[in-house]
Amino acid sequence: MRRAPALLLTLVLAGCAAPAPQTAIGLLQSPQWRSGALVEAPPGLPSQAWITGLDFFPDDSTDCGPSALATVLRHAGVDATPQSLKPQVYTPGLHGSLQFDLLGATRRAGRIPYVLPPQLGALFQQIAADQPVLVLQKVGPSARDWHAAVVTGYDLRSDTVSLMSSTASNLQLSIGAFDRSWAAGGRWAFVAMPPDRIPAHAREADYLRAVSDIETVDPKAARIAYGASLSRWPDNLVALFGLGNLAYARGDYAEAARDFRRATQAHPQSADAWNNLAQAQLRAGPGDTPEALRSIDRAIAIGGPDLPIYRKTRRQIEQATAH
Repeated sequence: MRRAPALLLTLVLAGCAAPAPQTAIGLLQSPQWRSGALVEAPPGLPSQAWITGLDFFPDDSTDCGPSALATVLRHAGVDATPQSLKPQVYTPGLHGSLQFDLLGATRRAGRIPYVLPPQLGALFQQIAADQPVLVLQKVGPSARDWHAAVVTGYDLRSDTVSLMSSTASNLQLSIGAFDRSWAAGGRWAFVAMPPDRIPAHAREADYLRAVSDIETVDPKAARIAYGASLSRWPDNLVALFGLGNLAYARGDYAEAARDFRRATQAHPQSADAWNNLAQAQLRAGPGDTPEALRSIDRAIAIGGPDLPIYRKTRRQIEQATAH
């Protein structure tokens, strides 16, 4: 089976007292808050927003990663605690947590970790949509002064950002001070989404990449998330492939064929879609073999770098027909 193409996500070290790599960390970017205003304010962004009722887990050690993650996961409906998450995300040798592990634990909890664009406006849009954001900050001069916190509010008029951080349930920073601490880590942040919900103002390709990353961890959550994605982006090829591949993996070849058929209808020049459709039709039963031949011939006619794969699929169909 062929998968729809997806970009790779570059990850760096994160968390309380985790040492910083020499990549994006530490490279300060241009300020996004200047002269009392956002440099690029998203249209319609409220001037202020706060999220209430969040579970707070105070911590004054190097466990800020598990603590911050527990807060955002509980908001997403997961019965998580710092104690239950620490074995998944805390690396003793680093005295902290890795961004990769925070995302992985979110997937294992059946939630979609969506990494935000590195923009204050994008972060504030999530807060305005009642979605707390886990952020990585540089909070001191030492190479070990990395910190995970949860942004819970902002006020553009009073120049404040509210965070759950360390032992403070409502830490107030100026927007400029917060942005400087956030920019030092490449402005890395993510939200944890239930699979039936899409983040506010999500970028289509970025969100579908996040969903594809949960396929092998929690196929059921991925299936729900792909379905929700298609309600917003009906012709998205990654989502259609994802549903087809999941159905194929669980042996529901008729459903897989329906999903891949929909992919070929939305993207008739996708040779991979025709190849996958042919494979699903072949496995669905002898009655679908003629259709499988027609589908694979479409893939071969379109061609492309994977033409040898399509020809192999045709040989498989021919062998099945001979028997």
